[in-house]
Amino acid sequence: MSVAPKHKVKFIKMNGAGNDFVIFDARNQEVNLNKEEIIKISDRKNIGCDQLIIIRKVDDADCLMEIYNSDGSLSGACGNATRCVAAIINQDSLKIKTAAGFLKCWREGNLISVDMGKPKFLAKEIPLAKEIDSQNISFFGLSFACVNVGNPHAVTFVKKLPSDEEFFKIAPQIESEVIFSQKTNVEFAKIISDNLLEVRVWERATGETLACGSGACAVAILAIKNGLVKSKKLTTRFKGGDLIIEWNGESVIMTGGFEKNFEGEINL
Repeated sequence: MSVAPKHKVKFIKMNGAGNDFVIFDARNQEVNLNKEEIIKISDRKNIGCDQLIIIRKVDDADCLMEIYNSDGSLSGACGNATRCVAAIINQDSLKIKTAAGFLKCWREGNLISVDMGKPKFLAKEIPLAKEIDSQNISFFGLSFACVNVGNPHAVTFVKKLPSDEEFFKIAPQIESEVIFSQKTNVEFAKIISDNLLEVRVWERATGETLACGSGACAVAILAIKNGLVKSKKLTTRFKGGDLIIEWNGESVIMTGGFEKNFEGEINL
């Protein structure tokens, strides 16, 4: 039985507001990972990350960004990963192609902004398994509103963020509720003021993360849409840091920083 030869592949470990990624730049090296390899690399006992990213060349954008959850499944969009990829490419402005569409980015100093596109609210756009009111779904006595910002999100606004016991009991069950035909991210949000929200997030196929870019957009959009805050520009505060979200009814803009943790090589 022949065994495929090993070859070394370079990677960069980065994070945006604590949401961390192992990033492979396949524009100048061969990177082909199977599901088992993605799971192994993402494991916290190995390199470890919330999502694994592969940057590839593409004709109709500055690059293609492939996003994989830690269970090996493909994700549509990730705002924090987009900023990290934009930092690697290091242009004043660029267009990144993802499974969810094109994302425009621009840089000002150490901050990168991403146009995350227009949010979707219809049941079939989330998508939900049946046609119901996507803005009022009850789980565990809490009312959730849903929105798709490249990924599906279910958001509830609470007076107090859940304890660990409540969070780890409720969030994974909501993620896998049958009404969510592609599962969902889950956010618990507390309104601190008209321009500050505190958020705890559970990402589908990953679990709790220190921040979530599309989740920050989802929370801010729904707070603005439902008149829960007066400002159209909000700071969303996660365990890992802050993200600034602006929404005037059209495209939603996310702004935040990025950090390089380290670089390395692995044998495939």
